[in-house]
Amino acid sequence: MSEHVEQLVGILFRTLTEEGYTEAQTALLDTYQNNSNTDKEELTEDLFAEVVNGLDRHLETEEEIEVLTTAIEQLLNRFSSVVEAAPVAILAVDASGQIELWNDGAERIFGWSEPEVKQRSYPDVIADSPEDMAAHFARLQEGHQLTGIETLHRRKGGSVLNVRIWASPLQERDEGFEGATFVISDITEQKQREQRLAVLNRVLRHNIRNDVGIIQGHLDLLAESVDGDSEHIRAMEDRLSTIVELSDAARHIEKLRDKSEVELTTVDLKRVIRERVDRLQREFTNAEIRTAVPDSASVMAHELFPYALDNVLDNALEHNDAETPLVEVDVSTGGKSVRRRTTVSVADNGPGIPEFEREVLTSEKETQLNHSNGLGLWLTRWIVRNSDGTLTVEKSAWDGTRIVIQLPTRTR
Repeated sequence: MSEHVEQLVGILFRTLTEEGYTEAQTALLDTYQNNSNTDKEELTEDLFAEVVNGLDRHLETEEEIEVLTTAIEQLLNRFSSVVEAAPVAILAVDASGQIELWNDGAERIFGWSEPEVKQRSYPDVIADSPEDMAAHFARLQEGHQLTGIETLHRRKGGSVLNVRIWASPLQERDEGFEGATFVISDITEQKQREQRLAVLNRVLRHNIRNDVGIIQGHLDLLAESVDGDSEHIRAMEDRLSTIVELSDAARHIEKLRDKSEVELTTVDLKRVIRERVDRLQREFTNAEIRTAVPDSASVMAHELFPYALDNVLDNALEHNDAETPLVEVDVSTGGKSVRRRTTVSVADNGPGIPEFEREVLTSEKETQLNHSNGLGLWLTRWIVRNSDGTLTVEKSAWDGTRIVIQLPTRTR
């Protein structure tokens, strides 16, 4: 049943207790318990009607009016406190789009006071493009909700804001569309920060690649003039490769967005793992790589998930000092629960991930005392979390490392 009706029933129960209406209190409790296991959506209004009928049978008219009025006032006060204290803009409009409710958060974000906007058209007052808002409003009139729509709005002084909108239609059973409620958050600073980082990222990558190309050219010329294999030249080439890898990682970071904005894609684990294992077998000829992957193993994940898998597999072999490096990749799907998950585990017989690197994969944020030598592990963590997944680090059966990733199973 509706949470609002449940709250109203709770307030009615307390009011009856405070006023000493014991018989009506017992009847209310019986009515609620008799309806508690029925379909929530269908019987919300029926429950409230039965509650009112029960009060009518056990209270005088004036007593009933007093109890209901007190309960509804308390409920409205509670909702009003939440609406006014919210840090986001909350507003309600009627069927024609005129503003009927405008909270303090809306005034802080847009600069208009409630009297200035009351009974004025929402699109005309704050929308940067009334035409776009008309299209969104049409969706609400059709009974659809708006979930995280990004658009532009304007403050009272004319400055433009980036906003994200959630909205739901108000509909009466017989009357149809009666208006809508909106929750609007200001994401202007977030967007500006993303734009600055994107520009900085592109400039740095461009400069790094140009400089690395020049250095590599001079290094090749130097290598031609040196007799035999030079340890110093190899060390410099390794460092240049690391710089290029960091540049590539930065490019991937730019593609990672807020989780709420990401559209997950289907990833065929059998194909992706086979491609990665074939590559690793060519690069690490002395390694033993075992796989156990079902014929049908598809998950919903961020488009960069194969890159995250590369990081995990590369880490299992590149830092493996065993005489015969061993990596075991296992994929298993969960049962038939509503929220099915697929588990991907990568176990090795290496020395184990250092504690500070382990914290990078499992902690919530990076600090000066908790940081990775590179961006690979950070990217792995971000990609998994943007895939609605989880990642844990365990000790493997050979005292190495076992990384376990769980992702949403792709359902047909």
